[in-house]
Amino acid sequence: MALQSIRNIRGNSHCVDCETQNPNWASLNLGALMCIECSGIHRNLGTHLSRVRSLDLDDWPIELIKVMSSIGNELANSVWEESTQGRTKPSLDSTREEKERWIRAKYEQKLFLAPLPCTELSLGQHLLRATADEDLRTVILLLAHGSRDEVNETCGEADGRTALHLACRKGNVVLAQLLIWVGGPAPTGEPRRAGSLCCSQGEGSGHPPEKWEILGIGQLGFRCGVGPLPFSPPV
Repeated sequence: MALQSIRNIRGNSHCVDCETQNPNWASLNLGALMCIECSGIHRNLGTHLSRVRSLDLDDWPIELIKVMSSIGNELANSVWEESTQGRTKPSLDSTREEKERWIRAKYEQKLFLAPLPCTELSLGQHLLRATADEDLRTVILLLAHGSRDEVNETCGEADGRTALHLACRKGNVVLAQLLIWVGGPAPTGEPRRAGSLCCSQGEGSGHPPEKWEILGIGQLGFRCGVGPLPFSPPV
């Protein structure tokens, strides 16, 4: 049922890159579904650009389902294909070479990526604001443009919180996971960036709280229960 909900997201009935029907492979960090041929090309990009997983063959922990259910092909392509400038997208009948040229231009060279919004803020400060506002599309866009250092920019010299801290403070598991994949887990050695940084959703809602801890594998681990969080970022 959970995986079917991913298939039902807008745009997910066709491959994000070549429009083949009923795609059964996913790019976790892109939040998009793709056909098996395009998934092989994505694997060759490297996990820093695309983390590929099978809908049917692999395990799907709840935090990854939440990411996929929040994005989908339509939202992903509104960022990654916003500036195609009339270039023809591959189709089911396109050769593998044609699909690979498109995919590398799209994700590796970022030729079709939507431009950054006009703002006086640095990318890192804009990311902090978008995370605080829980603006998913803007966060996706900024992560696509940003470097690891920009993603890990803090609120200020006297405030060591990063966008990851803000996402966890909001209890937004989707934003937290996306930030981890680009910026890496919160480093140990600093009190405000402890490795035990957690997200919690549902507290005060009348439902059992859902909690995630940042794991050493660059992924959030789910646990359900009550009790204090090991770490709570300052307000």
